[in-house]
Amino acid sequence: LAPDSLDVIVASNLFGDILTDIGAAIQGGLGYAASANINPDRSAPSMFEPVHGSAPDIAHLGVANPIAAIWSGAMMLEHLGQRHAAAEVMSAIESVTAQGIGTIAGKDRTETITRAVLAALS
Repeated sequence: LAPDSLDVIVASNLFGDILTDIGAAIQGGLGYAASANINPDRSAPSMFEPVHGSAPDIAHLGVANPIAAIWSGAMMLEHLGQRHAAAEVMSAIESVTAQGIGTIAGKDRTETITRAVLAALS
């Protein structure tokens, strides 16, 4: 398998959901993956979201990793034609995770990761 050889996979919502879950597992877990449901003709809105879902069991604990949500935002920016802004957000994510912040091995809190990404953007 060479999942890194793929840039875009076109699938129905059902199979796309399954593929994003598998892709997330390959990259390290559901908590770090972003997903999009794209309407190519733009007759209806497209949707961008973390693969992991809402995780109500950890709501308000400050322990959710926001990387997937931020990454989803970058994907939305790119879809809306804001390629430079999307690249800046992705660069900030890469910079922060290269420092070990917000990684699978880390125990960083939501606020710590968010502040680090915001600092990398400024």
